[in-house]
Amino acid sequence: YLLVISLFINCNSFIIAPIVYKSIQKSYKLEMSSNNDGIFLYGSQQTRSPLVNWYLLELNIPFTQKPPRPSNHPFGQIPFLTDKNNQVEVFESGAILLYLADEYGSYKNSIERASYTKWVVWANSELDGLCFGRGMSGTKIDKPNVKQIDKLEQMLSSTDYLINNQFSVADVAVCSYLNYVPLFFRDVNLSTRPNIVKYMDRCAKRPAFIEAFGEDHSGLIQSKANEWVNKSNKG
Repeated sequence: YLLVISLFINCNSFIIAPIVYKSIQKSYKLEMSSNNDGIFLYGSQQTRSPLVNWYLLELNIPFTQKPPRPSNHPFGQIPFLTDKNNQVEVFESGAILLYLADEYGSYKNSIERASYTKWVVWANSELDGLCFGRGMSGTKIDKPNVKQIDKLEQMLSSTDYLINNQFSVADVAVCSYLNYVPLFFRDVNLSTRPNIVKYMDRCAKRPAFIEAFGEDHSGLIQSKANEWVNKSNKG
């Protein structure tokens, strides 16, 4: 069936992307639980919720997928996570990622925490706008002389992942946004950013990404990445 992709852009609205793509199946199974313990994620496949699914799956954390509503989110939005093990409720995708990294990740202290916190915050505060523009007005990541994207391209020339060359919550935050761009802006051309393209492709091939976002999403990224790399190699 055809699924219209939408993205939760800000605190007040959903923006419907001007593209449609074929979805073979939901990318994750609804886990039904008979008890009131554990992690519950409220969300849907058409929002930012899958990036939270991605990290939960990478950490191999059991969770129960819930429909968007009803929930205790004060503004009625998604994603929204409750961790009944700790009596915690969290909203905003970046805040949820940080909570999961703090509580269930392998980081031991504030120094290690600083290594990933800055990337999650940057993704939400700055990369979001670079990827989508105000009100989905257009992406800047394929434009020349965008210093933040130029710097990211340079950094990824010497590492596969953002922190100590190991996959982390930083990559979930950053690459989720990057990998949304081809879905919303089908004419985007990233052939001048080969290191970012390889990074996008690398993340899209991860089994947890495929389970969270779906085979179609992953396949689109891989197809576009191959196209852009070939263009880059031809000069």
